[in-house]
Amino acid sequence: MVRGNPENKRTHCVSVRLNAEELERWQKARQGTERKELGAWVRAVVEESLNGHPGVPGDIPRVPEVNETAYAHLVQAAEDLRDLLRLAQENGSLPPDTDATLAQLGNAALQMRGLPVAPERTTGQPR
Repeated sequence: MVRGNPENKRTHCVSVRLNAEELERWQKARQGTERKELGAWVRAVVEESLNGHPGVPGDIPRVPEVNETAYAHLVQAAEDLRDLLRLAQENGSLPPDTDATLAQLGNAALQMRGLPVAPERTTGQPR
């Protein structure tokens, strides 16, 4: 779970009291999104409201339908490349910078979905 980042650490807590009816409405609205925590959903709703973003309040960005096929092809290419690399490694002929190439392909898929990319690893680091 992501809770901010080191450069912009969240240090303040805001408490809101709700009655049972309000809590039920908020939980129902949150369940209509992909947010797992009520606090994360509330933060997203408020931020979206302040920034004028359209869409379901608090929902996680999704791949537009026109990109869904491209995303599926990208994921399949990453899986195929991973299989090829596994075979090459078993035969002892793994090309240099293989892990970096695979990481770039995986990060491209994450970026397409609007998700944070994995941190870059230094070469020679075991998987």
